[in-house]
Amino acid sequence: MRFRRFFYKTAFLTTFFGLATGLWHSSASAANEVYTVRDIPVDATANSVIEAKKNALSQGYEKAFRALAHKLVPEHDHAKVPKLNSNDALNYVLDISLSAEKSSSVRYIANMTVRFKESQTRALLRNSGAAIAETVSKPVLIIPIEKRAGSNLLWEDSNQWRTAWGGVGANNGLVPLTMPLGDLDDLSLVDAKGALAGSEGLWKLAAKYGSSDVFLSVAEINNDGATAKVSAVRVGRFGEGRRYQLNVNKSEGETTQKMLRRAVRSLDNSLQHDWKQANLLQFGVERWIQVEVPISGLQDWVLVNNRLEGVPAINKVKTRSINRTQVNLDVYFAGDERQLSLALAQKDLALVLNQRSIWELQILNRPKVQQGLTLPSQINQDLPPEETVVDEVIVPEQEINLGSEEEVSE
Repeated sequence: MRFRRFFYKTAFLTTFFGLATGLWHSSASAANEVYTVRDIPVDATANSVIEAKKNALSQGYEKAFRALAHKLVPEHDHAKVPKLNSNDALNYVLDISLSAEKSSSVRYIANMTVRFKESQTRALLRNSGAAIAETVSKPVLIIPIEKRAGSNLLWEDSNQWRTAWGGVGANNGLVPLTMPLGDLDDLSLVDAKGALAGSEGLWKLAAKYGSSDVFLSVAEINNDGATAKVSAVRVGRFGEGRRYQLNVNKSEGETTQKMLRRAVRSLDNSLQHDWKQANLLQFGVERWIQVEVPISGLQDWVLVNNRLEGVPAINKVKTRSINRTQVNLDVYFAGDERQLSLALAQKDLALVLNQRSIWELQILNRPKVQQGLTLPSQINQDLPPEETVVDEVIVPEQEINLGSEEEVSE
């Protein structure tokens, strides 16, 4: 019996030590997703398909690096980012994948996904003097409404504004945009009137697509499709009610749909810009806070570990102590507490001050069923209460509403 109790104690402590030391070993792969750009189109013609493919890939490295810079760097700092040729860009590439490949005897076409080496690429951008943002927002659900003749269109096939937003989710920004399918389930949850009123159905629709925020945009198309007046607002947990207004006019030879797509790109650029500005990394300025993590079991600690992986604002975490109901951490991070809180919220972790004015990390959106490790006490319920498996372990230091309006330029 004593041996069994010793085994449970040892297994419990070993698991906790393993989690404490292993947290930052696996975070690199999660963080590297930030340094990935997807579906870069390449198209090259040469004397042979082999040479055409070589030229297309060379073209892709340059385009991918420009796309990455656009993804991470605010527009006002784009000029600071070095312009790399294909050979220079290739030095920062970790790996690539190709899809939608087509070829003839002299031509090669494909979509290219490129993963860049995180530390080397970050150092390149940082040394250029450009500001960088790496926090990826939770998906934002697009709700495109067309105002026409006193009525509002949302799911109707005749909604030109909805058509213009089609395919926007393929962007490579830090704010992923999601378009609802418009299936029968969507139609039953909310209509245009309910969306504009912020009805409960709107938030059920957002939850269906894994979104905490919605981007509600209304387009009023006038003069037989020659002009459009657009207003939009991002609302939700992270939206802060930020509003956008935009007037667009047809250019010579431009169709109404092309004009509207231009408006979509402008709104998307503004969303991406605002997110980057709010989450710029502050290199060379490191802060430190003590954080308490309440847990109800080992599964909670596993869940927190998984969610902490790849949070770009965090430089390192030290585990101070662990017991059956709480983990105490030292968190070292760049930026301020607001930026850290926003970055953690994207991982469904809430950083709040508790009643004792101590920072506390709380789990949001807890999975209905947590699978994986179980506590020793759950395995062996017959242990007498006076013989507690683990009381506390001191861990040696180990690394482990609507706002003001904003005009949007075209």
